[in-house]
Amino acid sequence: MNIQKISAPEGSIQTPAFKASYVTLSKKNLGEPIAKNVVDTFSKSILPEIKKTVADEAVEIINAAGGPGRVIANAEDFKNNVNFFALAAGSGSRFKALAQTVGDYNKISLPFKIGENENIHMLDFAMAMGKYFIGDEGVNKIVAAAPSGSFGDIVAHYLAGNPIKDTVVCCGDNVFGVSSKELMTFFTKMINDPNKHVALIGAKRAPEIVVDRFGLLGVEGSLKDDSLKLTSFVEKPKAADGGLELARKTAVEGECIANTGMFYISKEGMTNLINEIKSGVNNIKKNETELYDFANAVTYVHSMLPEWFGIPSKEGANVKVVEKWEDVGEPAALYQFANDVKNGQYLHNFPKAIAQKIKDSFGERVQLEAKTPYIAFTDSAKVTESQIANAKNVEGVNIIV
Repeated sequence: MNIQKISAPEGSIQTPAFKASYVTLSKKNLGEPIAKNVVDTFSKSILPEIKKTVADEAVEIINAAGGPGRVIANAEDFKNNVNFFALAAGSGSRFKALAQTVGDYNKISLPFKIGENENIHMLDFAMAMGKYFIGDEGVNKIVAAAPSGSFGDIVAHYLAGNPIKDTVVCCGDNVFGVSSKELMTFFTKMINDPNKHVALIGAKRAPEIVVDRFGLLGVEGSLKDDSLKLTSFVEKPKAADGGLELARKTAVEGECIANTGMFYISKEGMTNLINEIKSGVNNIKKNETELYDFANAVTYVHSMLPEWFGIPSKEGANVKVVEKWEDVGEPAALYQFANDVKNGQYLHNFPKAIAQKIKDSFGERVQLEAKTPYIAFTDSAKVTESQIANAKNVEGVNIIV
């Protein structure tokens, strides 16, 4: 049965009831100050403005997604039947030179001034992706005492007895050039189809760029399609092991599909995985210190679709390809991102007033086309030539603090 067209319930725009949104953090990697200074601040300052439009957008997503209505048939079902996790527990090792120059920050908590007493952070962009799931109390925080891999906190959450739900995951340092509304329409289609158990967001990248850097998604279909079938997943193919040849062979229309780290696993797939782990079977271990890895989890669930559900793996898993995406996990990527924001990109998920404030601030503080490229993290964008000349240089950009 197709979903009927629906309207936002009266009063829902002021008080939407979406709350199944979590951020995973690590005590080892500044988790507690990030919880207070970034997550709680987002919930108090940005979230109230986001809520003014989120209920109507949720209705548009459901109407556009269609499908049998297996899981999401109304706006309340985002809260009741789906969990959204933003992964933000990493150490940011590639980012330390920049983070330590600005202060004692992790990559997802690096502060960028947008007002006299306001900052924007990388994690704010990821949290805004899950805006359809956030309730009045704000984003839920999971601060782990010990690291257990990129998927560890999600496994721990379900092993603790919390209800297993359809699960959507986003990396805390990833930004997308399309809106959460467009991506959630894709995921909602997948969630509402009982034969879909895995879905990923991929990005076009040249074979030479994918090798050693990104997971490689094998797909079937045309890049003109909004949804491709997933045929294979190779985590960061190594050039030394023939990775470039593999990437070229896997390319579609000359383009490889890189894994962005945003994905969906169905409630049923997640239940089977968690039940295996409960029984003592762990097929998603990366190494002895990273017992639960998200890339391994997706690959494993994908491989088990024939056994678990009696369907070919490629029929139960789909990929949506986006043109613009950035993994802002290293300084060079942040500089590119900052320049793009200065030009008005990556701001889809913020209300217009906040988006404009971010754009204006980046425009003032990001000068990468200057004779001496610089980014100012100071309260004032009015910096002197002397400050620019004497600032510490990180990967070709002077950092002014």
